[in-house]
Amino acid sequence: MMKLILSVTIVSWMLFSTAAALQCQQCSNETCSATTDTTCEKDSACLTSSGLLTVSGVTDRGIIKTCVPASTCALGNQTFSQSVFNLSIILNASCCNTDNCNSGTLNFPTTPLPNNLQCYTCESTSPGCIKTQIQCKGVEDRCFRSEGTVANTTVVSLGCTSTNLCTAGSNLDFTASGSKIQCCGTPLCNAASTTTTTTMYFLLGLLLFSFY
Repeated sequence: MMKLILSVTIVSWMLFSTAAALQCQQCSNETCSATTDTTCEKDSACLTSSGLLTVSGVTDRGIIKTCVPASTCALGNQTFSQSVFNLSIILNASCCNTDNCNSGTLNFPTTPLPNNLQCYTCESTSPGCIKTQIQCKGVEDRCFRSEGTVANTTVVSLGCTSTNLCTAGSNLDFTASGSKIQCCGTPLCNAASTTTTTTMYFLLGLLLFSFY
């Protein structure tokens, strides 16, 4: 009887441990034709995403499948978008929480049309960057201002972004270490600091990584 109880306890522990360790598919390139299985860290979700990166009018495409912290990506489909100076990113993404649930591939987003919001934009290694105006597109319904550190240099960025990037809420280090983003919802409201401070979003860093 003691051996049976011990065996059941061990099996139960193994099942619980397996359930806690989420398995996701992983790849990062334009086609993601070859994926690998990876074991995620605790409190993760599986991500599949397809995105467009446009720099100075030239557009590239990228697909990402990987683990992400569950707090950074609500379950289901979302579109994320951000524009800064001559660079814009739009990302169709879906997060899920069962093993290898990110095996599917999403359609690439269509090129977004201009909307009614304008924001200030600039990107500089000096807090006093020269601001110009930028026309927001698609789901970009917020202006933002961010400051972060890259290679021990403070980088200031202003531009357009989508609400879900402002409210993601998890501070993960990718392009700008410790970067903070401040968002507001009226035209040209990002000239100075605002009161709502959240964190720069992880998925955009993943997308940039997939292109480079």
